[in-house]
Amino acid sequence: MAEHTYLIIANGHWPNEEIWRPLVKSANHVVACDGAAHQCLENRVKMHTVIGDMDSLSEEIQTQLQRDSEIDFLRKKGQNENDLVKALRWAINNGATSIDVLGIEGGDLAHQFAAILALCEVPSNARLHTTQSTIEFIPQEGYRNCSIEKNTVFSLFSIGEVKGIEITGAKWNLKNETLRAGTQGLHNQTEDECLEINFSSGQLLLFLNR
Repeated sequence: MAEHTYLIIANGHWPNEEIWRPLVKSANHVVACDGAAHQCLENRVKMHTVIGDMDSLSEEIQTQLQRDSEIDFLRKKGQNENDLVKALRWAINNGATSIDVLGIEGGDLAHQFAAILALCEVPSNARLHTTQSTIEFIPQEGYRNCSIEKNTVFSLFSIGEVKGIEITGAKWNLKNETLRAGTQGLHNQTEDECLEINFSSGQLLLFLNR
C-alpha cells in the first residue's frame, strides 16, 4: 500500500527550519489550516489543500488560492471544532497513513492547549512538532519505541483518569498504576534501548523531548 504522508500546518509559530523543512520534503500532501496559508506562501511551501472557516485569510489571498488549480480550497465552517480538528478529520477520511503537524506554538495559550487536545478529539497517529518536543496520542494498543536515545526526557499526561499504566525502559517505571490529570508524569527519562507504555483504559499524551 502506498504511503499517504500528510503534513498539517496550523496557524501558529513554526519550529526551527531544521525541523519543519524535512517534514515538508517528506510529505505527500501539505494541508494549511486557514491563516497558515500566509506562512506557507512566505516560506515558499507548496500547499495542496487549504482548510478552515477562512476567517484569518485576507480576501486577496483567498482569491489567489482559489485561482490556483493545484490547490483544493475547502471552506469548513462551524465553531464546535477548531481548524486543526477539521484538518485531522479530513486527512484521515482521505486515507492519510501518517500525519505530522506543525504551527501550534505562540499566541494565545488556550489555542495551544486546544491544539494538543485535538489529538484526543481525533485519535490517530498524528504527531505534533514543536521546537522542544513531539507530542502524540498513545493508542489503546500501547506504545513501543526502540530507537530513542538513552536519557531522553519524556512526559506522560493523562486526560482524565488512566488505569493500568505500565512503563518499562524508563528511569521511573510503573506497573499497574493509575494516573490522573496533573503533574505526576512530568519529566521521566529513558534508560534502556526500548521505551514501552501500556494501559488498560483512558487517554494518554506523550511529550518526547528532542
